[in-house]
Amino acid sequence: MSRKMNTRSTHANSKLVSNKPKEDLSKTIVPPEAPPRSRRSVPISQRYALTAETHHNAQKIARESLGVETSVCVCSKEVINGEEGILCESCNSWFHRECTELSRSEFNSLRKSSDAYKCQQCSQNDPILLKIKELRKLADSSTEINLPAEGKCKTLEEARWGNLQGNQIRNEVNAAYEKVVRWKKNIFSVPSGKAGKEFIGLLTKTMTSFNSKSNLESVALKMLMIMPALLLQKPSQKSKTKDHIKYLEKRMELWKDGNICSLLREGKSIQDRLEKTRPRKSDVERVFVRLMLQGKVSAAMRWIGNQKSSILDPTETVIEKLTLKHPQSSDVAEGSLLQGPTEKVEEVIFERLDGSLIQDCAKRTSGSAGPSGMDSECWKRILCSKQFKKEGKELSESIAEFGRLIATKCVNAASLDAYIACRLVPLDKRPGVRPVGIGEVLRRIIGKAIMRIVKREMVVSTAPIQVCAGIPGGVEAAVHAVRQVFEDKNTEAIILVDADNAFNRLNRKATLHNIQQVCPEISTYVINTYRTPAQLYVSNCDQTVLSQEGVTQGDNTAMGTYSCGTMPLITTVAPEQPEGEHYSVKQVWYADDAAGGGQLDGLKQWWKKLCTSGPLFGYYPKPEKTWVIVKPGAFDKAKEYFPELNITTEGHRYLGSFVGSSSGKKNFIDSKVSEWIEEVKELSDIATREPQIAFAAFTYGLSKRWNYVCRTTPDISESLKRLEHSIKESFLPAIIDRAFGCDDKLREIFSLPARMGGLGVQNLAEISDAEYQYSRLVTKPLTEAIYEQASEYHENEEKLIEDKKEVSKARNDFYIEKKEVMMESLDEKQKLMIKLASEKGASSWLTALPLKEYGYILNRQEFTDAIAMRYNLKIKDVAKVCACGEMNSVDHALTCKKGGYVALRHNWLRDTIAKLLSSAKCKDVKIEPQLLPTNGKSLSSGSITADQARLDISARSVWNVCERAFFDVRVFNPLAPSNANKQPSQMYTAHEAQKKRAYNDRVIQIEKGSFTPLVFSTSGGMGREAQGLMKKIAERMELTSGQRYSDCMGFMRKRLRFELLKTTLIALRGYRGREGYNLEECNSQFDGMDLNLEPVP
Repeated sequence: MSRKMNTRSTHANSKLVSNKPKEDLSKTIVPPEAPPRSRRSVPISQRYALTAETHHNAQKIARESLGVETSVCVCSKEVINGEEGILCESCNSWFHRECTELSRSEFNSLRKSSDAYKCQQCSQNDPILLKIKELRKLADSSTEINLPAEGKCKTLEEARWGNLQGNQIRNEVNAAYEKVVRWKKNIFSVPSGKAGKEFIGLLTKTMTSFNSKSNLESVALKMLMIMPALLLQKPSQKSKTKDHIKYLEKRMELWKDGNICSLLREGKSIQDRLEKTRPRKSDVERVFVRLMLQGKVSAAMRWIGNQKSSILDPTETVIEKLTLKHPQSSDVAEGSLLQGPTEKVEEVIFERLDGSLIQDCAKRTSGSAGPSGMDSECWKRILCSKQFKKEGKELSESIAEFGRLIATKCVNAASLDAYIACRLVPLDKRPGVRPVGIGEVLRRIIGKAIMRIVKREMVVSTAPIQVCAGIPGGVEAAVHAVRQVFEDKNTEAIILVDADNAFNRLNRKATLHNIQQVCPEISTYVINTYRTPAQLYVSNCDQTVLSQEGVTQGDNTAMGTYSCGTMPLITTVAPEQPEGEHYSVKQVWYADDAAGGGQLDGLKQWWKKLCTSGPLFGYYPKPEKTWVIVKPGAFDKAKEYFPELNITTEGHRYLGSFVGSSSGKKNFIDSKVSEWIEEVKELSDIATREPQIAFAAFTYGLSKRWNYVCRTTPDISESLKRLEHSIKESFLPAIIDRAFGCDDKLREIFSLPARMGGLGVQNLAEISDAEYQYSRLVTKPLTEAIYEQASEYHENEEKLIEDKKEVSKARNDFYIEKKEVMMESLDEKQKLMIKLASEKGASSWLTALPLKEYGYILNRQEFTDAIAMRYNLKIKDVAKVCACGEMNSVDHALTCKKGGYVALRHNWLRDTIAKLLSSAKCKDVKIEPQLLPTNGKSLSSGSITADQARLDISARSVWNVCERAFFDVRVFNPLAPSNANKQPSQMYTAHEAQKKRAYNDRVIQIEKGSFTPLVFSTSGGMGREAQGLMKKIAERMELTSGQRYSDCMGFMRKRLRFELLKTTLIALRGYRGREGYNLEECNSQFDGMDLNLEPVP
């Protein structure tokens, strides 16, 4: 027999919290509790369960306070040895499991607990439980939210700021804030040097005023938000850095004096002269190119394809629609509040929130500015730039302290008004208005940092039923699970629910109350930032909209907050599991997108619960946009059960994928493919003028749109052939500047990853099915947990890493096999070109974003020439005969000494390596150092013994402390006749050996130093010795600058590769002179002319 030891209650029903006798019973009972780690409905057994301590206390109170004894219950059936039985601790009687209304799973979970159990009869007759049930009923109907008390700020009476004091400071700051948030963005980058450091110091000082609870605490954040607009306002559209420094120094003095009025007057005069510009249709490509050159791929992609949208003018109609999208605060409804004591959260968990985490989150934050006007690039610069190393670190630590404060302590809500404010941009939804909120970048950085810290707890609190709280692969797992439920033989239908304005209608009061139970770790931060309405400043007008309900855009914790806010609703509508059977309805939620599948009878009840309980929590299902996907035999029944819903047997789109029949899936994919083809054509047109930018947009932007569909939708390879044809016949010819297109062999090469010699332009029809299987493998644990409706889910990070490695290996093996097969059909020259393109670092120019700031840009001719040289294609418009008289070719252009391009290639690479050594803090870096004379000392055969011999570079403390290291650079042409019949590795070894024979012994014997030959090929590869130096430099950069080793290595590979590529392309088309033309004589006629004295008409 199994002794009953009751399970831990999900809602802790019937719990007594006091051990004192003779105390009023109502003061010892607490309402039902819903701890943050559970979401299931209360099992039948727990309606009558008491913990052992509570059981004894209840008996004692009953005897002493109520004057009654607990009743005794006797079971009419005997439980014999070997049968499943359970013991009532009150009447000391055994009961069969079947007699207790317990399912097998409930019974098994009860066996593992050590609490007391009371049978149904004892519970019904027990006055203790009767009183508990009465109090529970009162608690369930409570509409009073329980939030921690709001913090208080010091008064401003004793505060002073320059010439301002007391409430005068608040009035001036508030007035300035209301004006500058309406200004157009016109902020210059923080200049390096003394002025920039002083500005960052002022930001730190202002933030510290809040953290230290000074007299300025109540206005500190608003002061912080007006500083960029007042101090960094560009004096004119063509102003230079020296102008910015001059005005910044002047404005900072005014700021220190508290002279806000003067700063406002100057800023307003600048703003009044700014021209209001709206992008014209002809400007679309220009804006797209500009954003790509800044590395803002996502922003750039919104200007092309079906995702492009326009900003609406803030007319009365638009403002009215925006206001309707942000409803007023709703009252708390009965039955929407979780009750019980709040779990105490140790503040120490937020000690991880330090300056380094803030800097890392700032690097990974992108997007436009909030009301203050300071965008993510500006914040990255002041927090992470090496030019402000000390000041940036101090500001990061101050921001981290602020983040820890609002994550652990309740502060004054009014003091955070500027922190939670957003810009509101009305986009054209065609038809309708789509409001887009843009929060302060500071809030996004801190929110990202806090989500990193509490991510594990939030996932445990919400997964696997709600999968939007940052769990890896959550959306893909949801799609896989819903499809698996639909394909289950017991499933008749699934419902895909669409809610009305879901994120803006979630009941905020109930959410703030309940999140203390669901995920207490983040509750303090959420309460601080959502306790009061947020001001939403509408762009290009003076209107303001209040965000009083739901969560706000521009907040990195918004999705997690929404997931926690919907958990009580998810628990409420969750069906109970019948004994020995599966759940009648299996549900999964991704934010507001709810889906349920099962038998129609169960779905009818689930939908009814959702419609009745959803509004209690601020979730309003829209029947006109909700779809029921039924199997053919259940269509009529579904029409009867759901007359108000859309019903189909074909299927419907779900989270960007499709669930339903094969024919419906084909129609869905065909429509998507048609959209993608139009986008490919648009990008192909841009590629005829900007091929490098178009290629980067394709690789890092456009391809992401169909990669997700491939991972979440099975068996679509046939439908993707039209897209593949468009890429092959339209996009690739534009990239390589070949109007006739590319043949099948070239297309096979281009489909290889860049590191294997290709372009990374995948053949979707070839890989889509495999990508779907890879997604299923990686998301399998979460998918199964959703399908089984598990009560909780703990992410196994080690298993996830192993699965990702397995997927990576499978992809790699596929392309290796494909490359081996393809190489068999190539001639020897083509094989060599592919091998050279496959060398480490040789393809970094293809995988790098075209960042103008870093010099990673190529014009149209350079890019197409580089592609042609990479694959040995014919180069257009090149002279047939070189100026030296020889027949011109790529091989000849790389070796011809006329024009000095061979030396140019060598010297540029040499100078770049010397700069890298200096940036790694190597000492005594010299270019072309002269070697000491040998003075007749005997050296090994082949050594250079000439006096005044020089090497390319020398530096100290590279390999060993204070030791002098010498380097000599060689760039060779792998296609030259001297390298014929050699493998690339043999070429590098031969050139390194040649250099060592010439200099190694002399450097060791005479200089007492070390010698390293640095051998590079014009195709972009480097020898073993050069790779060793790059690794050493990266290690030193990591130690001296604090930047990651991988980032340092990536930067050096790209920088050296672009130096090699550009000098190679210059040699290909550079001017080498022609016979009978003396350029020096032509230039001499301009010598001595006073061009500044030329008469002006």
